[in-house]
Amino acid sequence: MKESRWKTGDRLTHRHNPDLGPGLVKSVDVRRVTVRFPETDTVLTLATDSDALRPLNFRPGSRATLLATGEDVIISSDEEAGVVQLSDGREVDASTLWPLNVEESLVDRLASGEIDTLGAFALRLEALYLAAIREADGLGSFLGGRIRLLPHQIYAAEQATASMPTRWLLADEVGLGKTVEACLVLNHLLLTGRANRTLVIAPETLTIQWLGELWRKYHQVFVLLDEKRLTDVGREYGPGFNPFEAYPRTVVGLDFLCAHPQLTKQAAEAGIDLLIVDEAHHLRRALGHPGNPAYRAIAPIAALGRNLLLLSGTPLDEDPIGFFRLVELARPDAFTEQTIEDRLHRSHPLPPCTSAARRQDIPGLPPRLPSPVDLSADKNWTPHLQLEGALQRTPAANPVTRRNKLRKLRRVMASGSAVHGLLDGDDDLRQLALHADRHDPRLTWLGRMGKRWKQAREKTLVFVANRETLELFKSAMSRLSQLRVGVFHEDLPPKQRDIEVAQFRLPNGPSLLVSTECGGEGRNFEFCTRLVLFDLPWDPSTVEQRIGRLDRIERRIPVEIVYFRPASTIGAAIVDTYESLGLFRESWGGLDRELADVRETIERLVLGETPLDDAASNPAVHKARRAHERMRTAALHALHRDPYQRGMAEHILARIPPDLEKLTKTVTLAAAEQLDLQIDEHHDGQRYSIELGTRTRVETLPGVPAGSSFLGTFDREEAVLDESIDFFGSGHPLVEGLLTHLNETTRGRVALLHINGAPEGFGVLGLYKDGPTFSAIAIDRDGQERPEWTTLLTRRPLRSRRVTPENWTRQPGWTTLIQRLGQPLEERGRPVAIAAFRVSSSER
Repeated sequence: MKESRWKTGDRLTHRHNPDLGPGLVKSVDVRRVTVRFPETDTVLTLATDSDALRPLNFRPGSRATLLATGEDVIISSDEEAGVVQLSDGREVDASTLWPLNVEESLVDRLASGEIDTLGAFALRLEALYLAAIREADGLGSFLGGRIRLLPHQIYAAEQATASMPTRWLLADEVGLGKTVEACLVLNHLLLTGRANRTLVIAPETLTIQWLGELWRKYHQVFVLLDEKRLTDVGREYGPGFNPFEAYPRTVVGLDFLCAHPQLTKQAAEAGIDLLIVDEAHHLRRALGHPGNPAYRAIAPIAALGRNLLLLSGTPLDEDPIGFFRLVELARPDAFTEQTIEDRLHRSHPLPPCTSAARRQDIPGLPPRLPSPVDLSADKNWTPHLQLEGALQRTPAANPVTRRNKLRKLRRVMASGSAVHGLLDGDDDLRQLALHADRHDPRLTWLGRMGKRWKQAREKTLVFVANRETLELFKSAMSRLSQLRVGVFHEDLPPKQRDIEVAQFRLPNGPSLLVSTECGGEGRNFEFCTRLVLFDLPWDPSTVEQRIGRLDRIERRIPVEIVYFRPASTIGAAIVDTYESLGLFRESWGGLDRELADVRETIERLVLGETPLDDAASNPAVHKARRAHERMRTAALHALHRDPYQRGMAEHILARIPPDLEKLTKTVTLAAAEQLDLQIDEHHDGQRYSIELGTRTRVETLPGVPAGSSFLGTFDREEAVLDESIDFFGSGHPLVEGLLTHLNETTRGRVALLHINGAPEGFGVLGLYKDGPTFSAIAIDRDGQERPEWTTLLTRRPLRSRRVTPENWTRQPGWTTLIQRLGQPLEERGRPVAIAAFRVSSSER
């Protein structure tokens, strides 16, 4: 155990809070030191090894009070063996003096010869450059996340944050990464200090995913505000305590918010700096109406007038009134109920508050590759066809029997297990259902192919409509091919769903995951090789949702879509309908209204109310195709101001700071080494393990507990490819903790530099933090500014000859010279670092 460097009675100062005045050590134990600061009547207990505490030694020129008499005196010598000499020649014990004016400036430190190492000063200069990239309004403040940098997403984030406050509607087509854009905006607002208290509102099924994405990709710790959390807040803080005061960054389910109206009031009272609403098209308000419950729950928080992000995949062209209602929520100053219709009819451009990228403007998106499996000739369909025929012959004389018949036929086309429970009283049909599953050609084919896919180390996502079909598939894969299958369904708790997906992602995890429709909204499975549509829903929108789990902007390989052509005439007709639409080849997001007509056509076809004509000539299919073409041309898309166009990509990517990741790595590793953190390099510098070990100079860092260890990379692509390791980027707790410590510590603020260059000379350099950026001023012996020296001295990397401090600081007149040259520096403001320098030619 380290021995404390402090003892009772020692005098000291607080480096980071000099306004406390001089302090007196009152007590010391192995781990803690208690200090009283009499001038401010403050008592602090800190770790004994904290570098916030600095010994207070009397130096020549400093002032003090003789405790016995109250006399003010001036010190004329350095303190030696506890004794100092006063300006009148007296020698007194230092313990009989109380210091005055303890806030020592950097100029005084330089003048008195208190010099830091060259490495520590160089690190501070690097950190200032890094802060300028991270905190300024350039692209650096957006780029902390574990994401590939896509120009249309960066463009949307920059547009959204150009105005203060940010109030924006992200309305990209489905699958283009609106969540990423929202998090880019979040990163920027947090790093630039424009937001702190943040609330994310999302459908209940997406809340856990938001928590995971915020942490896994952006290092942001958010809390899910649910019934249990509210109970915990009441128990820990008292009944009625505002949960948004207890947790400044929260995720709340939309239904939960609607069911707890007090949360809306508490959020407004707490003052949400940034409100993010996912799937915002659920907020609806008719003319003259206060809005649906979702709208009413969110409107008071949005009305605070602070930063607001609304995310919606509903295009302007397909639901203009609903779209304008969202714009009105973001910009009530620009819209009223009367102006919405007028603006729409006159095609006035929208105010600058929306962005809506389209797939056609983004090159390189992976294609959809339909992979139909024709099983129509397989004789094992016989029991299935018999069951389907028996149910089709069931009369449907009224709406109730019609619904029941449709329900049974929908389930029988999924699996025998799915319809078995609806066949009470008919043992023959129940036996047919069991027999149909026992010989289902789809299961036989998948059992055979599943082995091949696993051997190829490929991940396959299988969608089924019903829980019964899910259990059938899982047991069949185990029986036919001994394959381990992950499951995802609505009866699993949210945490277990996340565990199943996480295990599925692992290289040694299940090669197959089977999901019901609850996996069809919001979840991202872009890492999968293929999608298998075990059954085909009658709603093409549901098929599109399924495909959308793989057809994501992050994907780099084609989307293979496996579906089956059965022996069933009706089943084959449904396949023909979807193929005629182009559903397996093109994205159909945002066309729910037209696709609903196709669903009704399929239902009439199943009931025999519509003949099995050529699907391509079906009126509903023809109408949907026209709507799809309108969306592609998107006449109303022009109403968005400055929409993203593919020609912008090169310019945007050229503006990405090329050295952000390299500089983050340099500063982080150097700061860690300065504190003696344990650092081990792996994979030729691609990965590092970093630990706050027992020999570390500090027990903790801001936001990083004692004993913490991390395995991660500074390389963005490496982090994207392997989410099991950390990404040491902006927002990561270790990176932020080290940078905060570096910003607070006094180390590296005073230096001596000897630089090769011209013209030759001597002077003093001051570095200043100006908001996100920094500036520097070099003063020569005559007190004149020398911009050419400023450029030379702040060039990266800093190159200086080694200087022995005593050779400079003990020369006659050093103190007077530095104080004279330092005066104009301090008149410009308080420098964050200072250096005396000499510029000479390389020959000398």
